[in-house]
Amino acid sequence: MRPRRMLPTILIIALSLSSIPAGHSQAPIIITEQGFGLNRSSPLTIKIVFLGITENDLNSTYLMSNVTLPTLKYQTILAGPLNTGVVYNFRYQLVYADNSTVTSFAQYLRSIQKNETTTGTSAFINPYFTNSTTLLQARNVFYDADKVESWLASNMTLFGGNPVPGYTLFIADLHNFTIPSFTYSQYQAYNLRCRLCPPPSAIVTPHYYNRTSTDPDLGLVNTRHYMTGWGGSGRFYYMDLSAGPSYWTNELPVQVASQLRGVDTGSYYGKLWMSQFVGSYVFGAVYNLFAADQLYPVNYSQSYNIQLFVFDNRTLTEKFALPLSRTINQTRIQETLASLVPFARVTVKVNPADITDYPGLAGIVANATTKLIDPSIQRPIVDGNLVYRWLTTNGLGHVTSFINVTRTTSEIDVPGFLFAFKGNYTFGVPVKEDIASADPGRSFAGEALGDMVLIGLSQSDFILGNSTTPRQPSKGDGFTHATIHEMGHMVGLNHPFIYDLTEDFTDTVMGYYAYSLNYSQFDRDTFLRGVNDELLSFAQQTLSTVQNTVFNSGEILRAEQNIAQADKMYQAMNYSGAVPYSFAAAEAAYSAQQPAGSVISPSLVFGIIGVAIGVGIGVLLGYLIFRRRNHVGVQHNRCPTCQQPLRWDPVQMRWYCDTCQKPI
Repeated sequence: MRPRRMLPTILIIALSLSSIPAGHSQAPIIITEQGFGLNRSSPLTIKIVFLGITENDLNSTYLMSNVTLPTLKYQTILAGPLNTGVVYNFRYQLVYADNSTVTSFAQYLRSIQKNETTTGTSAFINPYFTNSTTLLQARNVFYDADKVESWLASNMTLFGGNPVPGYTLFIADLHNFTIPSFTYSQYQAYNLRCRLCPPPSAIVTPHYYNRTSTDPDLGLVNTRHYMTGWGGSGRFYYMDLSAGPSYWTNELPVQVASQLRGVDTGSYYGKLWMSQFVGSYVFGAVYNLFAADQLYPVNYSQSYNIQLFVFDNRTLTEKFALPLSRTINQTRIQETLASLVPFARVTVKVNPADITDYPGLAGIVANATTKLIDPSIQRPIVDGNLVYRWLTTNGLGHVTSFINVTRTTSEIDVPGFLFAFKGNYTFGVPVKEDIASADPGRSFAGEALGDMVLIGLSQSDFILGNSTTPRQPSKGDGFTHATIHEMGHMVGLNHPFIYDLTEDFTDTVMGYYAYSLNYSQFDRDTFLRGVNDELLSFAQQTLSTVQNTVFNSGEILRAEQNIAQADKMYQAMNYSGAVPYSFAAAEAAYSAQQPAGSVISPSLVFGIIGVAIGVGIGVLLGYLIFRRRNHVGVQHNRCPTCQQPLRWDPVQMRWYCDTCQKPI
């Protein structure tokens, strides 16, 4: 699902080829691309609330320096990359919760505590602790993530409330507050490497935050037990540095990491180290959630029309066992997407069909069905490149047989092509690497490709419960979750974990681990901010080129008044309320730009927002980045030398290869 491989097509140009509906009350206007005009400043206050970490544990001066915490960030469109023109300026506030407040919080956690003891050979096993030669027991402790989030929300006044405008980041260290936690001695015992040692004796006592969700189509219950943070329903996020370790992030708890590195946290250097340790987590939350980048440009429209074409490519036996209609929930998709765009109308139409009803498409899918196996998940692949090339207007152009895509300020069409494959087939992109090597098949469940969505699930996904532990007979995963996720990408949203994996523990459908069906408050803010930024940037750039005359002074005044009102709401984080004023400002600025006495009415020339954005990106890129879903859900940029994943180094502000030991 993240950018991976370049397709030899210029997709974004296709997005700019839009029709202008006759007689509409508001017709098209050309909006210049973001990032090539005026910069917009977006100040954000970030309150960091420490729970169990005192002021004496840190060097606050060092923590607040720009060496440790980011002071500003230029927002980027990652499918470029391009600068959106938005500059985030961060102001940090540090709050240290008193001991009684932290004690009350710890008492609440113990009141909802659930215990589960596992061994290295039990049916239920903590995926991090799998070495049965040293593990005697894993005494796991779980806290309901949603309940913890609710407690923090209802007790926000204990910490001074939410900053406006801004976000709150809770950072906890609870290993000294009678919360069972993984210790350094447990780490040593578990990681003991000795052929002549006695039988396993390691007992580990980690704690985590957990949640359970159910697939809305086929009822598969998904347990997500090994989280170290949570947030997303409001403008705050919680992370517990003493929790874990989680197999999903492989990050050690702070009490283990410090001793493993021989750091005396009470020393002068220890406080600097602790500040850096905390700062790395703050960086991830700020970059991933509070000031997120866009995947594609965010575009304004009064109506978003989702057209989903669902093709049944299963055997007759599979079709009889499970009707296609049960695999997708049109209402749930519509309601979730509508929560993201409160200023617009959202329609979702599902068009189910047997693939044999479309011989041309059936033929290309048959040709794309390979015998290649992705060994990482042991599933054969259907070559997604061939199917996409057949559909896209930059390839063979058969998408027009299904839909004529419109992209205006009045209406944006978003097509999705969903395939129910036979057996356990999945989409993939065969590449030149050794098919027997790790990560060879580039398999993916869904892709948002800029001009359309491709999703491929199979009968094995629909009955996945038959092979889970414990078994969930006849239950599985349907198309709804993947569709909401990919449509989020199509309107500009990114994954919440690209700079730090901890934020994959967020209540958002854009993540992988939590299996949420919601867009988080961070998603909504990112999208609505982007809409306002697009409209206001256009209005401001247009006004900067317009000469005030007797003919247009009224429109200029109207534009300036609406800009001022929109900015006022924007700075107060009322992004939804700002949209109508931003739109009116863009309309008035465009009207002021028109020659006096023109026979073209301004109302007939306002419309295609994002057209020039599409052209600009298409011309600049020439290729659109092809993305896929990694089987473990985490993807990275790759080192050009060794092809290993890169990590982002916030100090050097560069990608770094740990294998080659050098910045890239």
